[in-house]
Amino acid sequence: MHPALLTLIALFALLGHGYFWIALVNRLHAWAGPHRLIDFLTWAGFTTFATLPLVVAWQWWRDGDYFFNSQNTGPLASFAVTYCLGCAVFGMGKLLARFIRGFQDDDPHTVRSKERTFLKPDQPLPKDTLRGLYSQMVGLVPGNEVFKLALDTKRLLIPRLPEKLVGLRIAHISDLHVTGRIGPEWYLNVANEVKRLQADVIVITGDLVEIEAYRDWLYDSLALLRAKYGVYFILGNHDFYIDTRRTVDDLTARGLIYVGGKSLTAQWNDCPVLIAGNEAPWGPRLPELPARSNSTETPFRLLLTHTPDQFDWACARDGDLVVAGHAHGGQVCFPILGAVAAPSLYGTRFAAGTFRRGNTVMHVTRGIAGETPLRLLCPPEIALLELASAK
Repeated sequence: MHPALLTLIALFALLGHGYFWIALVNRLHAWAGPHRLIDFLTWAGFTTFATLPLVVAWQWWRDGDYFFNSQNTGPLASFAVTYCLGCAVFGMGKLLARFIRGFQDDDPHTVRSKERTFLKPDQPLPKDTLRGLYSQMVGLVPGNEVFKLALDTKRLLIPRLPEKLVGLRIAHISDLHVTGRIGPEWYLNVANEVKRLQADVIVITGDLVEIEAYRDWLYDSLALLRAKYGVYFILGNHDFYIDTRRTVDDLTARGLIYVGGKSLTAQWNDCPVLIAGNEAPWGPRLPELPARSNSTETPFRLLLTHTPDQFDWACARDGDLVVAGHAHGGQVCFPILGAVAAPSLYGTRFAAGTFRRGNTVMHVTRGIAGETPLRLLCPPEIALLELASAK
């Protein structure tokens, strides 16, 4: 076989191998199982991910030109050939699908305009903002954007938006992941930037704090947030590692409004609004919402969910705008390939961006942080969503 063709097969096989095992881990992390078991299976997956190419490479090196020979009947050789070719086909298919689907993160029919601004803190962050040897080593990775905070301003067309809510501005943040690996200065900086926007509404879609010792870091920052029509929040899967009741009580005592597993109604600019939160599959059962009537007084529906996997739930409940996080935009993205890792049943389809199905629009933010302080071509995000009408 020609060396150029062999090289091409090898490259596509490596690509498909990566896509396959990362896809398994993506879906594993969408599961609501015990997090220690999930962590164990994740490490097992990464071990297999690292080992299999060595097995195939060794077999290929040993057999040389006979690697793809149909008479090579040894069980290990047969497995190596089958796996290599299967991964090559899978890798080619995924890359082709990426080109067909396009490279836009936002539905062009929904996002009428968008602008990205990088925000610099009023005071430089201390050198020890990354805490611990692991975080500091990760911080040395070239191109790491862990502190390159982006303000993404988007004007969203909402199909059934009431006239009174045209121009409403919603600030959306998620996935603070207060673990102690990033110091409190970062979270104070984020809170101050959100406060500076003077948005009408602030929504926070989970994964706030997961280590008891660092609760005050979260409270000291989120307590700064105020908005004309309220600051609403839900919890994410990592919040359930510790006492969620205490987290909710402490944040509500600081003026935030908890909507996890329930709904409430409000008046924004003399317009009825229904706000509901969904923490499934880790938290409270999904709230059942009243059927939408044909009345002009039908409330605008703002739905908060931690994972974008609940898009079907939001559509079934006739939501107008859904906000989600959890996927972190992939955290590590590549040119052309985009995000390759996202903890979702849909893989990277909803890693970040704006999506629409029927009359329901969903915005997925890249989030503020993560368990690992590494971001490549995927800066942390404060989203400012301005609502616009199709009329």
